[in-house]
Amino acid sequence: MEFLLTYFAIGLILGIPVWIVWQRAGSRRALAAMRGFDPRAAVRCDIEPVALRARLLPDTQPAEEATR
Repeated sequence: MEFLLTYFAIGLILGIPVWIVWQRAGSRRALAAMRGFDPRAAVRCDIEPVALRARLLPDTQPAEEATR
């Protein structure tokens, strides 16, 4: 148990500074598409519901009126 707790503490001590450096420098340099992205210039996107495998409803008009 002491072994596990010791290595957990060592991992935290070493991992937190590495994570901070990665957040500040590494993540923005890694993705080329994100370099030029400006959130203020983003276009709004509306998500619309789509019916998949839907059945067609019968016509509301009789066939005679539809052909006129």
